[in-house]
Amino acid sequence: MNEDLVLPAPRARSAGADGDPLLEVSALTKHFPVKGGFPIRRTIGAVQAVDGIDLTVHAGESFGLVGESGCGKSTTGRLITRLLEPTGGTVTYRGRDISHASRKQLAPIRSEIQMIFQDPYSSLNPRQTVGKIISGPMEVNGIQPEGGRERRVRELLEIVGLNPEHFNRFPHEFSGGQRQRIGVARALALNPKLIVADEPV
Repeated sequence: MNEDLVLPAPRARSAGADGDPLLEVSALTKHFPVKGGFPIRRTIGAVQAVDGIDLTVHAGESFGLVGESGCGKSTTGRLITRLLEPTGGTVTYRGRDISHASRKQLAPIRSEIQMIFQDPYSSLNPRQTVGKIISGPMEVNGIQPEGGRERRVRELLEIVGLNPEHFNRFPHEFSGGQRQRIGVARALALNPKLIVADEPV
């Protein structure tokens, strides 16, 4: 199942009594411009990476997107997490349209939507320790867990099957699978409501 983009939500259903979706995607589209011409580079075409995707995810549900390599799964994940700006369509999170929300508007919900990236080699900073990588989201969002960040990081390492004593090690000291576990721990650090997992296994 290497070609899957999986969008898991928390196990315990936490939607409101009316069953409102956690995530709704409608007619989601992303076209990347193709530049050409000399000396002035102008747009001469577009690559249609994602074209008209619709999906709905409720709290407590998982949604799997399967397709061949290069069909737009990773791009879809980045659009949902708003790491990329959609060309068209809407991304609605907990009833709020975030399709073209600014950085400031996204700030309050950034911690609720996390991503596990496909490549465990390029997604981890080689100059940071495992402890720094996993605690980074907590620092950015000003979160101080009970018992402190280090204790929470060690707890997360244990949850994903790594030795808590690896706190001070660097990414190059781990295998690819272990690095991906570090990425999973980082995504779980903020107890997100939605995790977008791009080929996590």
